[in-house]
Amino acid sequence: MKLYNTTQDLPPVKDAKSYDVSRRRFLQLAGGIAGTGAFLAACKKAADNRIFVGRGDVGLLNFLYIIEQLKAGFYVQANATTYYGLTLSEMQLLADLRDHDLAHVDFLALILAGNVIPKITLNLSPTIYADRTSMIANAIILEDLAVASYNGVMQSFSDAGYLPTISKMASVEARHAQYVRDLLNYNSFGDISLIDANGLGQSLSPQAALAIAQPYIQTQFDGSTLPA
Repeated sequence: MKLYNTTQDLPPVKDAKSYDVSRRRFLQLAGGIAGTGAFLAACKKAADNRIFVGRGDVGLLNFLYIIEQLKAGFYVQANATTYYGLTLSEMQLLADLRDHDLAHVDFLALILAGNVIPKITLNLSPTIYADRTSMIANAIILEDLAVASYNGVMQSFSDAGYLPTISKMASVEARHAQYVRDLLNYNSFGDISLIDANGLGQSLSPQAALAIAQPYIQTQFDGSTLPA
């Protein structure tokens, strides 16, 4: 069994038509927004070897890049090490989740260009991939985290030119979250654990979201410039 603990090892999904189409669409979109604003700081390693995510919009995009790398690596492993009792429908949809997140990773890396942080190293040990409940339960954690991360980051972009595309990515993540939640407990998406008293979805600041993501990631980050 191959473990994809380093995102450098994430394979291209050349035989997945859905990934090819998604990737082309996202790269086309990236060409339209890559120059919408001036990046405020290049990324570098902090003095204690943590990866500095950057400032301003660079930091926000690199934060989303971290979340998408985590999810992509998680689903690459889930597709390589399938759980017992996997149905054909589940197999196809897990491949879609993988391919969408790989496309998101490519897209964010492209618009960050020279300001993109290095590929991160994952810690996938919290998940028992051969066990359906463990895999789906961890998928729910990561999907809910992604939705809350996108919700929490929107208001912090200084360049509003990023928002239309980032909003589209957020809607994809919401559909991912709905699917994996329904796999484990039908019609649980949108329950009181996710929706606040105003009927709005959960929102997390980048620093709070990174703290939740960190157990799944070996790489350490300096996110001190991100919104708390």
